[in-house]
Amino acid sequence: MEPLSDSQYRAATTGGMPDAEQVADGLWSLAMPMPGGGSLGYTLAAVHLGPDGTVALIDPGWAEPGSLERIDDFLRGLGRQMADVATVVVTHAHPDHIGLADAVRQASGARVVLHRREQASIDAEGAVVPEDLDSRLQEWGVAPERARLLHDRAHGSAPRHAPLHADVLVEDGDELPVAGATWRVLHTPGHTPGHICVVDESRGLLFSGDHVLPTVYPGLGLGADFGENPLTAYLRSLHRLHPYDDVEVVPGHGYRFRGLAGRRRDTALHALRRVRETAEVLHDDPTASIWDIASRLSWSGGWAQLQHSIMLFSGLNQTDMYRDFVVSGGLESPEALWP
Repeated sequence: MEPLSDSQYRAATTGGMPDAEQVADGLWSLAMPMPGGGSLGYTLAAVHLGPDGTVALIDPGWAEPGSLERIDDFLRGLGRQMADVATVVVTHAHPDHIGLADAVRQASGARVVLHRREQASIDAEGAVVPEDLDSRLQEWGVAPERARLLHDRAHGSAPRHAPLHADVLVEDGDELPVAGATWRVLHTPGHTPGHICVVDESRGLLFSGDHVLPTVYPGLGLGADFGENPLTAYLRSLHRLHPYDDVEVVPGHGYRFRGLAGRRRDTALHALRRVRETAEVLHDDPTASIWDIASRLSWSGGWAQLQHSIMLFSGLNQTDMYRDFVVSGGLESPEALWP
């Protein structure tokens, strides 16, 4: 990959917040703070200035104190203001991307845009009753005392915000209602069911959200279950980006870069590494439980750390996804045959 922003590259690799910068005529990248640090200490919001005086945003960021004012101050520095925001495009419904969308809408009257499948995923949040979760944990082979801990973590606190309802629901291939630019929707499920990338056809740019990132690999299956294996969907989505291998990528985190072909390949191979480990475990023990399989995979921090981490449920859920991919013949699919 070739970094295209010195400021963003420094922030992503050494910490801190990058400066706001112009990406192209009428288009800016604005870092929005989020809890955490390092390369995930900020979300890169896109700010488009339309020739009619309107503003369009992509992924306005986390609803942190002062974030709305940060956008307003930035716009005023460009001769616009919050009231000019007409469209807020959200790539997916995670708080570091969608969190500020409703506040921007209330302050400006903007339309919030989501993929139809992502709205359905939002609507399905909270639909899983405790008994469903307990049944899944039992099927996974989780010991009762550990299952109780996971149950309490999942149901111990209420959502902090009411679910967001978009004003405009889009499908793959739709052109977004943005003045002065041709933004087209590319449905790229996997990270979430309704994740989208946005292709800026007039400028030759790809806004990749969390689908492809320069510094980390996105988690998969982080949304409602609609029956399709998220890994299968993700690999297909990576293949769909082939026509854009030569364009500049503006990701949701990290830094702007060129070299999408290599990053797509690395990301796919990373996703498939644990799948192949899962296949080896199942070859040796076809009846292994999800818990047993997970204990034998190469997790970033090690299994000993993961099983006591708040990320344990996510790890087990991903293991279930890997197992389903293997037993359904996914390793024999064209999407799994990366060079």
